[in-house]
Amino acid sequence: MAAFRKLIPLAVLVLVLGLASTASAQIFQCTATTGTATPLLRAEGFTELTGDIVLNCTGGTPTLNGVTIPKANISVFLNTAVTSRLLSSSGASEALLMVDEPAGTEQKLCAAATNCDVLGTSPATGVAGTNPFKPYTVGTVTTNPYSIWSGTVSGNSVTFAAVPIEPPGTTLNRIYRITNIRANASAVAPGGLGTPGQIVAQISTTPITAGGSFTINNATQTIGFVQTGLSFAIYGFNSSSTSSGATIKQCENYRNSSSTARGLVDVRFTEGFAAAFKPRTAATFVDVNTSPTPAAQDVPGLIYNSESGFYAPSTTGAVIGLADFGTRLRVTFSSIPNGVSIYVTTRNIVGGTGVPTTDATFSARLVGSENGFFFPVQSTATVTYDYAPVPLIGGSGTAVWEVMGADPATVQNYEFGVHAFANANVSNNLPAAGVGNAAGSFAPAPPIFTASAGAVAQTSAYPVPRFADTGSAKKILTVSLCRTLLLFPYAVNIFGFDTGIAIANTTQDPLGTSPQSGTCDLNFYGTNAPTVLTTPAIAGGGTYVNTMGAAAPGFAGYIIAVCNFQYGHGFAFVSDVGARNLAMGYLALVMPDGGRTNTTSGVSLANGTGEVLGN
Repeated sequence: MAAFRKLIPLAVLVLVLGLASTASAQIFQCTATTGTATPLLRAEGFTELTGDIVLNCTGGTPTLNGVTIPKANISVFLNTAVTSRLLSSSGASEALLMVDEPAGTEQKLCAAATNCDVLGTSPATGVAGTNPFKPYTVGTVTTNPYSIWSGTVSGNSVTFAAVPIEPPGTTLNRIYRITNIRANASAVAPGGLGTPGQIVAQISTTPITAGGSFTINNATQTIGFVQTGLSFAIYGFNSSSTSSGATIKQCENYRNSSSTARGLVDVRFTEGFAAAFKPRTAATFVDVNTSPTPAAQDVPGLIYNSESGFYAPSTTGAVIGLADFGTRLRVTFSSIPNGVSIYVTTRNIVGGTGVPTTDATFSARLVGSENGFFFPVQSTATVTYDYAPVPLIGGSGTAVWEVMGADPATVQNYEFGVHAFANANVSNNLPAAGVGNAAGSFAPAPPIFTASAGAVAQTSAYPVPRFADTGSAKKILTVSLCRTLLLFPYAVNIFGFDTGIAIANTTQDPLGTSPQSGTCDLNFYGTNAPTVLTTPAIAGGGTYVNTMGAAAPGFAGYIIAVCNFQYGHGFAFVSDVGARNLAMGYLALVMPDGGRTNTTSGVSLANGTGEVLGN
């Protein structure tokens, strides 16, 4: 009897421990993960598609058959603005929460801010029955329950309201997947020591009915690493070397022999990381003149490497998750001198060759606008390069290409040829002297919309994806004035001597040269040198004459005449006054033109545009 009494405390202890173990196993709790590898996001992006958040839940007591499952609000807070597309002015969005990875006909959407009941299916307390979130049939009645909830966006957060919180019991798992959260990556600061910035999500829950409370382990998750998505460079036309742009001489036509545009430079967009450039959807793109019907992307958790997210048009509608277009690459041309026309290739080319690519996993097409539906621009010339004009207004214009195919496993260069056309018309100062620039960026970008508006959640009136304008202007062309440099080695107006000079503009000739008109700057060096004297305009076939007595009294030294026309010649005549005793004449030397920049006007001058008779 004594021995039996000694066993009673031990038995009680075992019973208590057993009950405690059973109770612990029955606690309903969820553990948050990112589900897959955390994606890299473009630092230029306003609407970057973050990684999914997955809540893997275990334990608890399933809801009895026919009883409404308790509900809770599940909220996700980011360290930057949530920019998922809004479906209404109330904040309803394309961000989705789905339960137990519904596939195909299992998918049924509960719109944001809608109270959608789901009934329990457990046959007895503690025993899991039919999955209440998937279609099931009892007798002759088929139930198609809700399995997807739409979120409501507010600033940096998205909330999924009144989500049924159903414990799976002790033998099963329940999966809550949050997807289609887009974020403003451009507002995320880079990490220290060159590490990428991070988009961090914090998940919280608020029960709204009895039994809707549960805990989340690892409630803070990194759902995106942010780094630069592209670099932009100027290359020589059909060259593998970078370039500071090509030179167009004002006095020479810039065109091919067939009077078509001539190659200027190549522009190159390089991915900052693999899969930075994406097609609209993962399906093979059909190159047609209208936007084809996009294929569904409706497998939960599958990585599609496209601008679109989870997209199930048959169940969630034609907007949720679908991007408006693939990655678009924009060149903004600015300060293109008057008289110069710009053309670009309609397809990306094989670098250094000018030949359009035929690789479907590496293709882009010129489109009509940076913010419209896909509508490829047809080429207007097929002289090897297949190009089309860029409309310019006041020397500015844009060319935009949409990525149709990309390899997500490699970093790729998308290169496009830029051509130019100009007819020499020096008498009318065409093409005008100056420097033309180009800047490369993602598109669409401001000024299509304001940066502040583009960086927050918007309705379908705003495009997805959209980007900050990070382009900086790079020189692609210089229109140079044509000139002749004439050296008069000695001119004098002292000691009873004087010098007469003559400058002839010989651009009028029987050889077909276009007559040019321009002034000459006379630069004096020596004793009593006056300031620069600018002659009147000398027309083609005309001559300017003067004496040192009139132009530079008391001067002795040499003169360099900088004439703004292509073919100039000079003559000097030195004599005593009246040419009574001594006289000598000589031809001015035509100096080699080094193409140096005029330091007073800032205008670059063409290299070797005049005759060089000697030095």
